[in-house]
Amino acid sequence: MEKVLEKVKYSFVLPAYKAKYLREAIDSIINQTYTDFELIIVNDASPEDVDSIVSSYDDARIQYYRNEKNIGGTDLVAQWNHCIAYARGEYLILASDDDVYSLEYLEKMDTLIQRYPETNVFRCRVKRVDNSGKILQIDGYEGEYLTKIEYLHLWTAKYIGSGIPFVIFKREALMEIGGFVNYPLAWFSDDATILKLADNGVGVYSKETLFSFRYSNENISTAQNTKKSLIAKYRATRKFYEDCHDFITGYVPKDAEDEHLVKLIRKNLVKLIRKDKVKNQLRSSSLYAIVSTIPEGRKVGPVSTLYIMLCCKYPFKYFFKRKFARKQKK
Repeated sequence: MEKVLEKVKYSFVLPAYKAKYLREAIDSIINQTYTDFELIIVNDASPEDVDSIVSSYDDARIQYYRNEKNIGGTDLVAQWNHCIAYARGEYLILASDDDVYSLEYLEKMDTLIQRYPETNVFRCRVKRVDNSGKILQIDGYEGEYLTKIEYLHLWTAKYIGSGIPFVIFKREALMEIGGFVNYPLAWFSDDATILKLADNGVGVYSKETLFSFRYSNENISTAQNTKKSLIAKYRATRKFYEDCHDFITGYVPKDAEDEHLVKLIRKNLVKLIRKDKVKNQLRSSSLYAIVSTIPEGRKVGPVSTLYIMLCCKYPFKYFFKRKFARKQKK
């Protein structure tokens, strides 16, 4: 199914491993109302039947490749950067095998991109759903153009969430920085890449949600942590916290409003790292993983040993809650 197009404006690049929602993901791309794009699907040596799903499509815009060995299992960002090497579009979208685009996603994002030709990164408003499609969260409203400081403020204040499949990158600019920023387990790699390319601002389509981000037990964000994965997330969190702190420290505010945003970012970043990113990962970790990674956890920005130990109550709470529920059933 490898077919070459002469010229294309957008490249959807889809690293494929899970088959469960793959057809739904492909359909949401192939049926876009804006048609000047290619779809590159890269099978990352999946044990699931990805081949038959892709082969059922007869569309000249689809190019299909297979990795001889699995890359994403050991280095997810390396797999992302491997996949985007096939892309030829002026702009690039790193799609996923379980999320869904609005059919007008590309058409409406293209109007935004045309208004800001010097900007290197764009995103839409996103809703986050569970396995059944139930809405869990919707991004807050924003203006259609944000400075780097404004974007970082909205992110640290949790008005907008993390993610990469709904973001459009200017391919040349992305390649100039060496592709996606590689943090352990790809943790914060999406946010770090966006910020690294945001010197000319971030374009935001906020009138309506154009993308459904699916939370499942197979996501990095929601999967049960092992000792190894928790250490990787600690290290990535520390790296991202330090990078943000360095940027804010070296930033010279343009006016009083800018200075106010910097103060809010400093305050919100500590809360986000400690109360959201670290706490949520500890809640989805075994007691063994938490206790055995305390030395690594202590190095994460404002997180202390006492804080980590207090978070150990969550595995106990979960255990006793399940035990009590079993007794009630009897």
